[in-house]
Amino acid sequence: MEAKSLANIEPHIEVYDVERITHTSYGNAGKIALIGAFPTSTFQLDIFTDLDSAKNALIGEYKLPGDNSVENANKTVVPTTFVSFYCLDYIFNTTNQSRGAESVLIVNTNYNKQTLVQESTNTDIANACTLLAEEEFDILTIAENVKLATLVDESNILNPVWATLKSFVDSQFYNQKPFGIITGVDLTNATSTIASEFKDLFHDKGIFKAVTTPVRMNGSAESLNIAESGCWHSAFTSGRAVNRSETGKVYNGIIGENSKDTYPLNGNITWKQLLDNGFHTTKYKNRRLGTIQCLSNITPADYDMKIERVKNYIIKRLALADVLGEDNNRPTRDYIKGLFEYEKQLAIQNNYLIDLEYNITNIDTTTVKAELKLYIPDIIRVVVLNVSLEVAAYEEA
Repeated sequence: MEAKSLANIEPHIEVYDVERITHTSYGNAGKIALIGAFPTSTFQLDIFTDLDSAKNALIGEYKLPGDNSVENANKTVVPTTFVSFYCLDYIFNTTNQSRGAESVLIVNTNYNKQTLVQESTNTDIANACTLLAEEEFDILTIAENVKLATLVDESNILNPVWATLKSFVDSQFYNQKPFGIITGVDLTNATSTIASEFKDLFHDKGIFKAVTTPVRMNGSAESLNIAESGCWHSAFTSGRAVNRSETGKVYNGIIGENSKDTYPLNGNITWKQLLDNGFHTTKYKNRRLGTIQCLSNITPADYDMKIERVKNYIIKRLALADVLGEDNNRPTRDYIKGLFEYEKQLAIQNNYLIDLEYNITNIDTTTVKAELKLYIPDIIRVVVLNVSLEVAAYEEA
């Protein structure tokens, strides 16, 4: 075939839409699992790397706001009461501080229902967790306004959905699939006692960010709801290396609401009580400019979130499943030791760990026990500055 001549082609630029691909490197754990009640009964579970594909799969018989196309003229816009659907705009968000999610694995709690609901029940969440048990993800987010407290027999108690989520956290950790929860928390009817019960429940692991304060995007007149705010934070954290703390750091691109103003010290539940119980809180960095910083990202386990993320990341990188089915002999144990030593040196070299200790022993003919101790650097929470003053006379040089 004769080669096509480009001599008479006018120089121009061609732009094409392509699926977004997030390239990962060491220290990134950006796979999000998202549970919500979406406006369709035919979608159950799938993974997405871009917003448009997710919306097209989850929109059901509705249409998007602003869609004036002829083919969708007889359809109605997705009702705003389907909070989960509108959370999609924020779970795929990126900023100049965060590359955003590597992927978003979505579970629809309305799958196969005769009548669509707009809020998932505890049973719905439990069923969604069962679906996710075989999947790989790093962060779990609920695309709904998850209440901290719920009313039972005229008394407010800790919402049972948190116990459901903690059970899933524990079972996945047991199966070497650890993850952390980042989600918006509705504090309606919450009390300091219930906040303390939440901390007790997640005292060892499970919560990365229990987001309490709505996000307001720069240039927007209104704040996001708490579910959307949780999704924004999930996307933000997912796109940052696991050893990056958010405590004391400014969130570029968000302004306005902050925990100290939203939950004053004389309120039903205060920002100090939230801080003490491991909830995510914010404050003004500069009130005049409206810049917001993370007041604290210390979790209910009393660690900074980055410590829990590093722990999960290292555990996942130890590919112990590769030795299943191998002979229980010295070469196999030497392979495990080599795997641990490689990950140790890599983590120390990249400043994720100070040290890693391990020991490998046989329990019986079919079981090998590996003991692991991680030394993860903590964050600086207090800086002490001692200042002395001496008054001196000016002298010409």
